Amino acid sequence: MDPPEIGTSPRLIQDTNWHVADSPEIYVAGELVQIPYRIHYSWPEQEVRSQLTPDEQLVLACWMTRHHDGRVRQEALSLILASEDSWPIPFVVQLCGEYVIEVGEEVYAFLKRELPERPGLQQAYKQFVNGNPEFFSLTEQRAMSYWLDDYQTKMPQDDYPQLAALKILAHLMP
Repeated sequence: MDPPEIGTSPRLIQDTNWHVADSPEIYVAGELVQIPYRIHYSWPEQEVRSQLTPDEQLVLACWMTRHHDGRVRQEALSLILASEDSWPIPFVVQLCGEYVIEVGEEVYAFLKRELPERPGLQQAYKQFVNGNPEFFSLTEQRAMSYWLDDYQTKMPQDDYPQLAALKILAHLMP
């Protein structure tokens, strides 16, 4: 018997408090994806994680991008960026609208160096950005707000990795 297909239904990834991030509706390949606001669970033990299928591990990584600890979000991000699947894209873009600069640096490095070498995934990012203009705009506004509050006096706007990453994504728009 074949394993069940994992889709992107809104119930795929939720936090236990049933709170999703305050954002416009987000779609990937025509299916609604809801992003949890924050979670406070630790990674499962490695013994448990090793028993998960690759799809289940990716679901877990997406969920952990919503962790309250930026280091946990960064660890989860690195697992997502290794994937060729398109449905985790909103979780990557969401991180550009947050304040942990190290996470922004990782997203920016991926978009600048690796994404151009992965044309199928680049096309998926293009479709996502073009299909979710309200979410993309809100993410840009959040990133700008963090730059203004925390980094305006420390670095030029173009050097802030979250905004630089979003600029790369904006170039995928028509």
